[in-house]
Amino acid sequence: MTGLSADQLREWTVRRALIQPDVPAQKRGSEAKFSWKTLLLLRLAVVLRTRFHVELQAHRELLGTARELLDGASFPMLWGATLAIYDLQRCELLSSRDVAAAHEDAILLRLDRHLAVLSQGIGLPDPVTQLPLFPALAVQGGTSSAVKVRQPKGGRP
Repeated sequence: MTGLSADQLREWTVRRALIQPDVPAQKRGSEAKFSWKTLLLLRLAVVLRTRFHVELQAHRELLGTARELLDGASFPMLWGATLAIYDLQRCELLSSRDVAAAHEDAILLRLDRHLAVLSQGIGLPDPVTQLPLFPALAVQGGTSSAVKVRQPKGGRP
């Protein structure tokens, strides 16, 4: 799910401590545990390393800042969002309505592709485009806004 082999995952999370697991391995032979937010951050780090050739060790603080941004976000809120990285020094989480600062160069990492992989891999919800609509109730009278409610026969109001 992260795009890393088991050895690379151990290297990044344990040996180099670039991104900490949510629950570290308790002893030799046990496995560390990762939340969906940490898995998302690992996927973004893979993109930074492979596509943009960013040396992650030198930018550990940037990864920490990105993790803090993700910690404050819910999974559904991130659909359509973008992580904008400026000068490899700072980053911000942009919603689908926001735009990156026009006066600065930025690396823009769209989150939807990564969220889709995570939602399929661990059963997280897909984006909600529209909530289901409630059934329409009949309105009695021409301009009245009163709703006619049926009472069961012999029942109390």
